[in-house]
Amino acid sequence: MSKRLALILCVMLPCCAAARTPNIIVFLADDMGIGDVGCYGCRDIQTPNLDALARSGVRLAHFYVASPICAPSRAALMTGRYPARIGMSTEKNIESGMDKPGIPAAEITLAELVRTRGYATAALGKWHLGSTHDTRPNSQGFDLFFGHHASCIDAFSHMYYASLPFYHDLYRNREEVFEDGKHMTDLITREAVRFIEENKSRPFLIYAAYNAPHYPMVAHERFQRQYAHLPQARRDYAAMVAGLDESIGAITGKVNELGLTEDTFVFFTSDNGAADASPRGEGGGSNAPYREYKRSLFEGGIHMPAIISWPKHVPADQVRDQLAISMDLFATVAEISESRLPPHHVIDGRSWMPFLIDASRPGQDVLFFEWDGQHAVRQGKWKVVRNGLMNMSQGRSSRASGEDVVFLADLSADPGENNNLRLQNSNLTERLLGLHDAWKVALTKNQLKNEKRP
Repeated sequence: MSKRLALILCVMLPCCAAARTPNIIVFLADDMGIGDVGCYGCRDIQTPNLDALARSGVRLAHFYVASPICAPSRAALMTGRYPARIGMSTEKNIESGMDKPGIPAAEITLAELVRTRGYATAALGKWHLGSTHDTRPNSQGFDLFFGHHASCIDAFSHMYYASLPFYHDLYRNREEVFEDGKHMTDLITREAVRFIEENKSRPFLIYAAYNAPHYPMVAHERFQRQYAHLPQARRDYAAMVAGLDESIGAITGKVNELGLTEDTFVFFTSDNGAADASPRGEGGGSNAPYREYKRSLFEGGIHMPAIISWPKHVPADQVRDQLAISMDLFATVAEISESRLPPHHVIDGRSWMPFLIDASRPGQDVLFFEWDGQHAVRQGKWKVVRNGLMNMSQGRSSRASGEDVVFLADLSADPGENNNLRLQNSNLTERLLGLHDAWKVALTKNQLKNEKRP
């Protein structure tokens, strides 16, 4: 039995509810630091549309992604599960290139979750979760795919140039298409607006995954001129962010024009922190006030901006301090779309709706991270990092050494993780590392049991 048919049979709900379930739009930036959004403190890059989105809803102050690098982070967002739980490597990103494996085909995605409720679904922009027949978006619950499978492409030619062999990577569903000279961000905008128009009378889910501000830093000239006063790396990065922000404004503007704003749940975040300086032109992003960059389990790699807007359902212009993580989106979408969580899968996320509505309600208790030999745990105000990557420059990185191999920080007093408190709090450090070790054992047991699939 196919996983989609099994889901439909297990849900046993009609596709049309008495009251309309909300539209859902997920905006995902690529390698965009928390320090590059106005409502999070950025002053030299203007993000008026993201700031307006935050004023209309809730901004999360302690939001994390599950991994400090693209594909595992996206997999967790898409499935509600830790990357390690679904068998993804904790040391290797999903490969770019056609016909490369990605997340297991048996995993249930956000799109498959809501299709049981009659949603129209679209994935626009960057996929990077596999390019075999069974792992492409159209096999993972999306009615429409318009975008690229690889980790990055040139914004105007839509060519993958990051490694050999170079190849063209722009598709509408499974058919290669050519739109030379049209910026990828603008194409996402066009397709999203069209999809909203075509599906305005039914609930829809749009996953708009931008390739901005990921390298190559190719932006419109008008945005380059807008930020010409900045140093080159920052200018190029700012121009990419400006295009992304404009696109988000155009898409939410179409929602408002059609009178759908109060019926639409909007979420924005980034897949991981801004990248460190490299010969490829990276280095213009900011993860301030946090330390380190993409690939690191220090805060700069995983502590992300997160904005939620759903007028009349979620309060406006508020901040929540609860711990939250990207997997929570899956459980949140299940709640608001009245979809049943997959009965055969462990879902690591928990819905945000209780604490979005009532600020006294709790979020996640403890969060676990693992990537490239690094381990991290966040519980309450405390965070421990073991074997953390640091001092990244020109595409190279080093491991924390000496006493800092295990680094304990009180993030309430030291959000930048500057002071290692491990020696003063040895019992606490061991307890947190013990939680991580127990979490890994539990994941291994689930995998050995070959967790049941629909």
